[in-house]
Amino acid sequence: MNQNVLILKKKLKKLKLRTIFLILLVSTSLSVYVLTSDIKLMNIGFQHNQPQYIVPFSLEDLNGNIRDISEWSEQRILINFWATWCAPCRREMPMLQTLHLNQQEHGIQIIGIAVDQNELARDFINEYGISFPILIGQSNAYEIMKGLGNTSLTLPYTLLVEPDGLITWYKNGEVTSQDLPVILGD
Repeated sequence: MNQNVLILKKKLKKLKLRTIFLILLVSTSLSVYVLTSDIKLMNIGFQHNQPQYIVPFSLEDLNGNIRDISEWSEQRILINFWATWCAPCRREMPMLQTLHLNQQEHGIQIIGIAVDQNELARDFINEYGISFPILIGQSNAYEIMKGLGNTSLTLPYTLLVEPDGLITWYKNGEVTSQDLPVILGD
């Protein structure tokens, strides 16, 4: 009988270990699921199915004048956060300039927000022949980006804002010609 009790105790011990292992596995899996779900929501930066509106902000332009985003509130605005050191930002600039040159046709105003130093941004603008409005910001531009849904703070970050301030599209990454139908409403 002692032998049977020992065998039973061993089986119970194995069963307890298996149960503990299973509980740990399930709780770890559940934690990973919850965390990745939260990360996806944080990267989007928007509430579940809730319309998001642009937060008011002001930044300096290349000439040191304070410009408020509301200056362009009468039209659709494509706001592009970029930096001179950002390769995807550099690649998308010619297309954004072309959109700007055809803004009357498309009914959209391009606004660039350089997350950079004024001199570097000015040299870049001159080199690329950019003529749309450029605002300058460093840490404050990151805070604005964060408030507009880019909690990962990656560049480039672009969003489309309707005249009523509703954000109807955003992209964390390079804007390409494949994005144009959505941006232009085609």
